[in-house]
Amino acid sequence: MSRLLVLFIAGFIGLSLRYIVLGEFELNQLLLLLMFPAASVLVLFIMKKQYNKDRDFHPDRGEKGMVTRLGDRVSATKKQMYSGETHMGSYHRFYHSWRKRIVADIMTPGKWYLNLSFTLSNHDQVLFKPKNENKVRENKEWMIYHNDKEVGSIRTDYSWKNARKLKESLYLEYGQNTYHFKSLSIGAKTEIYHNDTTVATGSRKGISVYQLVMNNECEHDQEMLFMVFILFNYEFGQ
Repeated sequence: MSRLLVLFIAGFIGLSLRYIVLGEFELNQLLLLLMFPAASVLVLFIMKKQYNKDRDFHPDRGEKGMVTRLGDRVSATKKQMYSGETHMGSYHRFYHSWRKRIVADIMTPGKWYLNLSFTLSNHDQVLFKPKNENKVRENKEWMIYHNDKEVGSIRTDYSWKNARKLKESLYLEYGQNTYHFKSLSIGAKTEIYHNDTTVATGSRKGISVYQLVMNNECEHDQEMLFMVFILFNYEFGQ
């Protein structure tokens, strides 16, 4: 929606300057320009439906693995997390200023100024905060805080090797362990590796619903891997 409004403002400034400098005015161009704010209202209506679906999401009966619905990647709408049919907690995106909220909407959804707050069913809070919330570039690294205590870090891998092979990749440093999240292009499965062993596999189930299934539930922190899987999908738009 913000992109449409920016295009409208830029176009209106252009038409105004043309009239002031050249004395030329075309009604057809103005009418075409007015379509942008009209379209933004339609987009707002569509996104409102996405907000509500994310907020009210409940998995299907007999669901396996951990699931969430991530139809909207920009707003601060609260979203739900489930393990099977058991509610694990909720999460939402937050911003440190309204300007950053607008930039995040205009730029590639999900990537810019990405802060996530998770509230687990036991009332613990986990925060993912960018290490350097750069004003020019998208996020590259996040620090993990559990009840205000720093417990780990996440970093994306945008190497030329990955870009050439269309691979999406990030690393989680947590509990003296390193986990590698990687996927081959949009829509592909996300695999999580620990010491070259696949410990979990993530996938998109239907429209905007994401599932993570653990291969060995006992040895790893399922909740943390699922939360980073959610960030992975914010970042790469799987």
